Amino acid sequence: MGNTSAVSCLNDGAEGVHLNKYLTARQLELVQDTWDIMKTDLPTLGLTVFLKLFQTEPDLKRLFPKIVQMNDKNELEWEVDRDMLQRHAVTVMEGLGAAVESLDDSDFLNSVLVSIGQTHVKRHVKPAMLKRLWPSLNHGFQTMLGEVYTKETMEAWRRLYTYISSQMKRGMNDPDAKLSCDDVGTT
Repeated sequence: MGNTSAVSCLNDGAEGVHLNKYLTARQLELVQDTWDIMKTDLPTLGLTVFLKLFQTEPDLKRLFPKIVQMNDKNELEWEVDRDMLQRHAVTVMEGLGAAVESLDDSDFLNSVLVSIGQTHVKRHVKPAMLKRLWPSLNHGFQTMLGEVYTKETMEAWRRLYTYISSQMKRGMNDPDAKLSCDDVGTT
């Protein structure tokens, strides 16, 4: 399963965590197999996830000022620019897909996820908000996969999302750290 030493890619020497401590080989296989099904329709998956997120976590719509319209009282409206939302949702799903396709290289995956966490700080996303996306992702996966989305598969995806969130939080907690993977193998 990829590299055996934990590497951080952050100059602060923070210890990297490897995916094989979060998911079994079987869980990795379930994630990859179901991603192969879902990646064929990223626009539908992404819209399903984000519309559910806006429905269940309406306060998070403030994080999307270009997508969610404000009224003249500066209050959020339900009016959503679906084209912009779909573009954003596809970008997020493509990022998830890149993570799934990098599951065999925890060092690379960690560096990418830390960097994504750092960029989310600029968008006013707080680490505690990450867990609020899981129910909407879970809903999207269930909608796309139907009967294929078993309890075992759901648990594999939940564990992967926990891993992704933990790495993003590392970046969010140190948004100004310079990424340097030149030191791979030295931390």
